[in-house]
Amino acid sequence: MLNYRLIIITLVALFTASCTSMRAIEATPTAAQKHFVIGETITVHTVDNTIYEFELIEITEDSIVGKRQRIPFSEVQKLEQKKIGVVKSIGAGIGMTYLAVTGVVGLLYLVIVF
Repeated sequence: MLNYRLIIITLVALFTASCTSMRAIEATPTAAQKHFVIGETITVHTVDNTIYEFELIEITEDSIVGKRQRIPFSEVQKLEQKKIGVVKSIGAGIGMTYLAVTGVVGLLYLVIVF
């Protein structure tokens, strides 16, 4: 008998698969306001090599603000934004679907033959 939990886990993985990459944004108030939306999760790299990831609350002329952070732009080395790659995500979904279908067909073949 087929393991239905395995099939459900595979289907959930298929529908939640997406490829993301980080896009570097210039560390200036103008660039930050252009590229980020309040409420978005961002990654901030500071000049002392500390990395912060937080939900953006506000962008002021001199700093970027989260719930527990206020980082002056003078201390920011790099800002990063997650970018979802649509083509990569579709390719991953197709590949995972192919693997799932061939796996199920292979299991059915084994059950029927043996």
